[in-house]
Amino acid sequence: MLKNKIIHIIPTLSGGGAERLVIDLAEFIDKDKFEVSIICLKKGGVLETELKEKNIPCYFISNGKWPLFLSFFKLVVVIKKISPNIVHTHLFGGDFYGCLATRLAGVKNIISTEHNLNFSEGFLKLFLKRLTAGLIKEIVVVSESVKKYLIEKGGIKKEKITVIYNGVKVDKFLKSEKNYSCQDREFVIGSVGRLEKQKGYDILLEAVSRIKELIKCLIAGDGSEKESLEKKIKELGLNNRVQLLGWQKNVSGFLNDLDVFVLPSRWEGFGIVVLEAGLAGLPVIGSRVDGIEEIIKDGENGLLFDSENVDDLAAKILDLKNNETERARLGKNIQKKIVKNFDIRKIVKEYEKLYFSMINKI
Repeated sequence: MLKNKIIHIIPTLSGGGAERLVIDLAEFIDKDKFEVSIICLKKGGVLETELKEKNIPCYFISNGKWPLFLSFFKLVVVIKKISPNIVHTHLFGGDFYGCLATRLAGVKNIISTEHNLNFSEGFLKLFLKRLTAGLIKEIVVVSESVKKYLIEKGGIKKEKITVIYNGVKVDKFLKSEKNYSCQDREFVIGSVGRLEKQKGYDILLEAVSRIKELIKCLIAGDGSEKESLEKKIKELGLNNRVQLLGWQKNVSGFLNDLDVFVLPSRWEGFGIVVLEAGLAGLPVIGSRVDGIEEIIKDGENGLLFDSENVDDLAAKILDLKNNETERARLGKNIQKKIVKNFDIRKIVKEYEKLYFSMINKI
């Protein structure tokens, strides 16, 4: 049987949600029907080793020492060599360079996944994205919030947009027996994510500083805000209560050390880390924004606080610290929802249907 060739184009293999989705799509897609390759515009991501371990073909266009546009025609050559049925682009660099190179390579079937709300993108990036949007046949969004954003801010017709939520490896993060008691040890809250303004870790630090009871806060991840967060930890006198742990390869193990997971984002396209934390049986406190509200129903399977409201967040952390029964109820409820709705294998099947629908239109 002749396999359909799919190429994913993404800027790097850093440790974000978009990169995780690309690897998961390549790993779990039906290998009898599809042949998947990944093109990274730049070398140097933390997930490159995982890609090699899974024997997924990957092509690196630039070593990062030279501007990417100087390697643009190498990208065109690689796409022509593979001769795919579909090119699937991700993030700004993947969308912009990937769309142009794909059309120059003579391939017309282009899909893009929009992974976030791009409030931090400037005028030039938004202009260039609109410029190349006409080359894309189908845009997948990871939540209804991102769909609304693209229609209202991006000028994209709703008929061109398909919602496919992100998924997670259930068997990797699922913890069937979670001990919710912390009477004989210190209470630990934590979070995982890029250390960027969007993620709101400065808000979390302020909240911890207002809690007088003894708690520990662990934050896993890296990013451009690392130095300013370290400075804020010192200014607030939190050196003995807060740790920035850097990027963690074993996220599942990190989550198992927490009692409560907090995602204090200022905006969030979806929040895949909520899925991972929920599968670990953790009660989740998230900001009342965008995609987070599509996962968490306040008071039913998690708690929501008003975005940037430090006192609201601190109060909800304290509420859960002092209520073991509530921690268990919320943790078990969100775990059930994620197992039912967000298994990565189910998500991959939805992408397969989309790929086939495009291929059959040729």
